[in-house]
Amino acid sequence: MSLPLSLESVSYDTLAARAREAAAAGVSAHVHTAPPGCLISGSPQRAIVLEILGQVGACAWFSDEPIEALARPLAVLLHGAESVPEDVETLEPASAAVERMAARMRGGHGHFHILGPTCQANPHPGRWTIIFEDRELGVLESVSDERPLADIRLIERLIYA
Repeated sequence: MSLPLSLESVSYDTLAARAREAAAAGVSAHVHTAPPGCLISGSPQRAIVLEILGQVGACAWFSDEPIEALARPLAVLLHGAESVPEDVETLEPASAAVERMAARMRGGHGHFHILGPTCQANPHPGRWTIIFEDRELGVLESVSDERPLADIRLIERLIYA
């Protein structure tokens, strides 16, 4: 793992088209939302980063404006609707570690990344890793062998709120 990821800068339309092509072909792919200064992008801009399994590097669309509204439909497409809850849905309790990280985010500190077992940014390949970048506390992690759906749903709600 080497951060930031090697990123090809593309337009949003190109990034979205590549995501749709990967989904239609049944190829594993995922997106990251990256705020300015994020470890994954290393950019002073916001970014939507697209990783497609089997491809070295990733592509990203960079913006000075908020990106969440454009990233959310890609997350639903690639991660599944069960991963990205609607605002009115009741959530199952997340793990204690992720709840602590979420409290920090609600307080205006840091941001999350959900790193699947094949994610190029994952420091624990083969396992699910949740990373919380916090300027005061550093990088916090929660690692599991099974897909932590309750944690993922809480994080996705916070990211896209």
